[in-house]
Amino acid sequence: MASKQITFAGIFFFSWVVILSSFISKSLEAQTAAEPSENFQLQTYLTEEQALALVFPDCDDIATEVITMSHEEKNDLEKLLSRRLYEDGFKVYLGKKDGVIQGYAIITEEIGKFHPFTFIVGVTPKGKIKDIAVLVYRESRGGEIVKKRFLYQFVGKSFKNPIRINKDIINVTGATMSVQYLCAGVRKVLAVINEYYLNGKKAENSATHTNEPAVIPQKTEPIHSANTSQNANNRVARAQKGAEQSKRETGRSEGASSEVKMVKQTRMIMGTFAEVSVYSKDEKTAGQGVEEALNEMERMDRIMSNYKKDSELSQLNKNAAKAPVTCRGELLDVIERSQYYSGLSGGAFDITVSPVVALWGFFREKGRVPSDKEIERVLPAVSYKNIVIQKSADPKKPDTVFFKNTQTQIDLGAIGKGYAVDKALEIIKKYGINNACINLGGNIYVLGTSPGKTAWKIGVQHPRNKEEILGYLELKDEATATSGDYERFFEMNGKRYSHIINPLTGRPVTGTIATTIVAPTGTEVDALSTSLFVLGFEKGLDLVKKFPNVHAMIIYEGNDGKIMVAMTKGFADKFKKTPVKGEDDVKWHVVASN
Repeated sequence: MASKQITFAGIFFFSWVVILSSFISKSLEAQTAAEPSENFQLQTYLTEEQALALVFPDCDDIATEVITMSHEEKNDLEKLLSRRLYEDGFKVYLGKKDGVIQGYAIITEEIGKFHPFTFIVGVTPKGKIKDIAVLVYRESRGGEIVKKRFLYQFVGKSFKNPIRINKDIINVTGATMSVQYLCAGVRKVLAVINEYYLNGKKAENSATHTNEPAVIPQKTEPIHSANTSQNANNRVARAQKGAEQSKRETGRSEGASSEVKMVKQTRMIMGTFAEVSVYSKDEKTAGQGVEEALNEMERMDRIMSNYKKDSELSQLNKNAAKAPVTCRGELLDVIERSQYYSGLSGGAFDITVSPVVALWGFFREKGRVPSDKEIERVLPAVSYKNIVIQKSADPKKPDTVFFKNTQTQIDLGAIGKGYAVDKALEIIKKYGINNACINLGGNIYVLGTSPGKTAWKIGVQHPRNKEEILGYLELKDEATATSGDYERFFEMNGKRYSHIINPLTGRPVTGTIATTIVAPTGTEVDALSTSLFVLGFEKGLDLVKKFPNVHAMIIYEGNDGKIMVAMTKGFADKFKKTPVKGEDDVKWHVVASN
């Protein structure tokens, strides 16, 4: 099952305009305004789930609490740290084993020289740093701070330590500003844990609550997320009505200017990074649209997550093998769409593959090779035909879903992100935004174009060299996604085992290296990139021919050991090659269009 993440999915969004987070100092704003675009380089090292697994390796439960600071509390913390804070609160992760707290962690951001970087700090119950890791780094220089040998300096430090360059942290030449702000961010995390958990201030904080979504600091003020699409639609309608009234009264919308600006926000959603970037003259309305789009993706996560115990999908998985379970709305819709792709692909795409994926150890990030008997025992549970959807002819009676095998479980990881992107796009369009890029872990939809351009440029990563791209796609009003054997894998006895499992055999796919799809919707590219990866070159192309507006690149292993890159003509028309090292090891060919 394909898991698409910003870097590992092989797709990069090339940003042509620099947008500043509100916490950047004025001195840096002037510096960033003239920053050359090549200084931006998005590099993702860990997802939220992977970072938490690193910090809490032995915990059997990870709880979350959100600390919302009052104005006075924020002032006190700023005085303690001798700096201004852009956050009004923090999401704190509590790792537990047998109900006992083993440690705390916070995922936060600080600015480097030009762009923010995202990192996690794990703290012991005694207030000492246990682990620290960088999740996302966004600059072309200063990346030395992500290395373990540098980060190890922080381990064992507490809030009592200076944590300053050349005091107890050795500087890295060429990354001074990144090191400086990382030190400041680490002290910030230690101060929060120290004040609210070790010194008892949390008990006094009446605004503390649990189970809130992780939100990376945003540019605009947050709008509370909705639990239903109707609430979201109501807010969109109010925003549109207000904007129209403002136009009538002032001649242009409130917050509008003659200059097109980019509004961009990022959050952790579905265990990966979600980023929505829009161009608009009306910065206020654009900000509201971006906020609502991210809220909508979070709502999809609350419905489709199989990690959240209270999600609709988790409840379905828990009960559907016992008796038919009521299923409605988006969950039923995405399951029905999944069944459609399963049928067309002959079972190569299958949302019931998770029992076998678990058998290979990919959910625990600890790969293992199961025996043939283990696979044979679990394989009967893996079949889309085990899912029985009963549509009710009576509108007063609900539709239901039933599992024919007691071990069958649904995992929407190979279609859910693309579906969520489509739902976010609906929100963006309702706000009247015509130029946007929605990116959820490498599932990307581009609407319109970026200013002064005829298309958005999306890079396609070299599958064997993450420092290079094979080329870039020029897209407009289209979606794209990649599945690759380099996203998640383990090696044993010199053999690579990819996390993408063939549902028909119960074993990792071999031969296919990566597949990139361009199609009208996020749902299509998400499902088809996995389908083609499993089917391989020839059968994959046969499937593509069934979709007139779908274009594909399939990278596979040639008989001579070379990397074979096959593109449909429609894909080749949108793709621009770039020079790569080892060009002689790559063979390109264009196949008949669909």
